[in-house]
Amino acid sequence: MIEILDPKTDSRRIDELLQPNCGMHYVDGWKSARSELAAIDAFGPASPNWDDDRVVEDSSRYIVYPWRSTMVRLPADEHFYRLRTARNRYLLDDDEQRQWGSALIGVAGLSVGASVVSVCALTGARRFRIADLDTLGPSNLNRLQGSVCDLGMSKVTLAQRRLLETDPYCDVSAHPNGYDSLDGSFLGSVGEEQLSVLAEEMDDLALKVVVRQQARVLGIPVVMATDNGDNVILDVERYDLDAEYPLFHGRAGEFTGMDVSELNDPRNRIRIASAIVGSDVTPRTRYSLTQVGRSLPSWPQLGTAANAAGSVAGLAARLIVLGADMQSGRYRVDLDRILLGDKAASATRWNELDEYAFAALMSQRY
Repeated sequence: MIEILDPKTDSRRIDELLQPNCGMHYVDGWKSARSELAAIDAFGPASPNWDDDRVVEDSSRYIVYPWRSTMVRLPADEHFYRLRTARNRYLLDDDEQRQWGSALIGVAGLSVGASVVSVCALTGARRFRIADLDTLGPSNLNRLQGSVCDLGMSKVTLAQRRLLETDPYCDVSAHPNGYDSLDGSFLGSVGEEQLSVLAEEMDDLALKVVVRQQARVLGIPVVMATDNGDNVILDVERYDLDAEYPLFHGRAGEFTGMDVSELNDPRNRIRIASAIVGSDVTPRTRYSLTQVGRSLPSWPQLGTAANAAGSVAGLAARLIVLGADMQSGRYRVDLDRILLGDKAASATRWNELDEYAFAALMSQRY
């Protein structure tokens, strides 16, 4: 998707793109990088003389972003990564930053998953496999960082572009047809490198089950963040620590012998989806679900929750990669209760919802 040009070997191409008639906008990232690199190198071992133009040019790469008609001059990979993660220092030590930067993060489903990708990248993750078959629609713009100029574009393409604009040296493997249970390349079961951790944010119930079954066989940990009003429900399944750990914490059984058609049977979807998510959601979420198919086109979501969910899932992924003692289980992040206390649940008019109707509506999420 991009070109990374080295002035030592690609000078002719660089000169061509810098011509006024080429129509390429030029950004020189070294204007701020010189002083910032000098500042972070000041107390370390001997470093290059960033005041020397020849040193700077030798340490430069020219990144071409065709969808922006822009070429950016940046420090080469090593120096750029030191710059980009400089303010992580001491919050993450050097070994932790390297370990996180080398981990292979899989994200399937790019609604909440887009926030997961963004948070992981911001903290210095550099290797991704991303999957989604959907395109950006107007109703997605309440929770996705997108532009009306991008309507109809693949969510995978948009996520890949955002990653490369944040870090052009990152490694992104895109799966625009979504997660394919018959293609082992996403998880890494056919000679490919296995994922370090999977953030699973798909809507399809059958795929949610199948990807966990396959991840369990491979010993890949799975995290899933579900937005709940303004709150977040986080599920962690440490298949890397326990090869027998039950799918969805055993809340919906083991799905033994159930094929895709059975998982997609409306009666099974109602039962399974209700068991997985449970009824302990915010009153406004419960009421909103009664409007799915009426005044709402699909599952109700807020941008605050989608971004909080991305942060929570991204943190969980990093803790797992860095070897923290994070156990399998369900974790709740109730921001409204933190801010409002018991008043968060005081709106009784939202609570009048029949349990079966709630279970049936929950199944539409999947």
